[in-house]
Amino acid sequence: MPEKPVKEKKKDLEKNVKKEKPARRRRHEEPLTEGGEPLPPLEFIDYFAKHGLPKHVYEEIVKSVKDQNYTDTQLKEVIEKVRETFYHWKAEPGEAVGIVAAQSLGEPGTQLTLRTKHFAGAAEVSVGSGIQRVEEIVDGRNKAKYPSMTIYFLDGELKKEREKARAFANALLDTRVMDVIELKEDFFEKTVTLKLKEHDLQEKNIDGRRLLEKIKKKFKAKASDAREGLVLGLGKEPLLRVRKRLNKLMASRIQGVRGIQKALVVEENGEFVVKTSGSNLKVVLKMKEVDGTKTITNDTKEISRVLGIEAGRMSIANELHKVLEDNRITVDIRHILLLADLMTYDGEIKGIVRTGITREKASPFARAAFEETVKHLLDAAFKGEREKLQGVVENIIVGQPIKVGTGTVDLVMKG
Repeated sequence: MPEKPVKEKKKDLEKNVKKEKPARRRRHEEPLTEGGEPLPPLEFIDYFAKHGLPKHVYEEIVKSVKDQNYTDTQLKEVIEKVRETFYHWKAEPGEAVGIVAAQSLGEPGTQLTLRTKHFAGAAEVSVGSGIQRVEEIVDGRNKAKYPSMTIYFLDGELKKEREKARAFANALLDTRVMDVIELKEDFFEKTVTLKLKEHDLQEKNIDGRRLLEKIKKKFKAKASDAREGLVLGLGKEPLLRVRKRLNKLMASRIQGVRGIQKALVVEENGEFVVKTSGSNLKVVLKMKEVDGTKTITNDTKEISRVLGIEAGRMSIANELHKVLEDNRITVDIRHILLLADLMTYDGEIKGIVRTGITREKASPFARAAFEETVKHLLDAAFKGEREKLQGVVENIIVGQPIKVGTGTVDLVMKG
């Protein structure tokens, strides 16, 4: 009898060997630790039901009281006082929080300065200010007029040594060929002379001769070294084409981060930080010297794109609060947070403009009440939209009681 091939032998062997299946844990079984012991059950504590306070508030009180060595009776008294204050500041059911927030932000807006910018630390780095800055944030514009970054360091030497921090700041600057080279055209002789700006080269730590060598290779023209720099022969090439090539060459980036025009080293809380004019958060956060947990930009849309919508929401609140604070205007942070929530609730920053939040409202009357009244009413009529009269604006227009405050309940008088 002929012997079976090796492959068939292997198959027969596999059939005879019983494969050990890994033990499957049943659904009702408790999860186990690495040692095989069941994990302790997770305990859910409803802090509102138990203490009448949010978890983080309660834990903060307990921590503070422990540091002061209070007794249990004193702890209960402190919690009771905080609970009273907490419930005093809570909004009542049916309170028109939107109207109150609008009034609280609108009235101080009349006191804001009309200055479009102020200077952060020195006359070199300008940041937005006043009513224009508030308008910019609330409108949800794609790009800030005066984008600025505050860059914090991880490196201990950069934090403590001004010169090293200044060298880092200079390396950030978006440096183009035109910033370090002066161009002289002689169309009669058909030559172009590139003259080095020695002071700018030294300040930005750029090797001028090496740069000229690179230009010589890239431009692909007859070149000769001169005392002033580099002379390029244009030959028989049309002047229009030469001009286009030169413009492209002069706009080429040598070093730095795109968009950062100026950088200034300032001291904050005993350490050096860099304030910039211009912003590129995505690139800067990738640098190993930079502390990504602190570094920030004033461009809310950029923060939303790089760090997510929750970061964008907090950025809107922080920037609005900062502008008001700079003008010595105090507004409860909850009004600002309500506005930030409204602008970001669907995962994207949308401005309080006719193309933003208002456009998304389901009610034709609410859209018409903001801007372009006739247009919105005509569009709604053509599309056959139904007005359900659920909001505040719609009910005011038709003269019905609004569903706010006492309007949220129906009362029946007994005979």
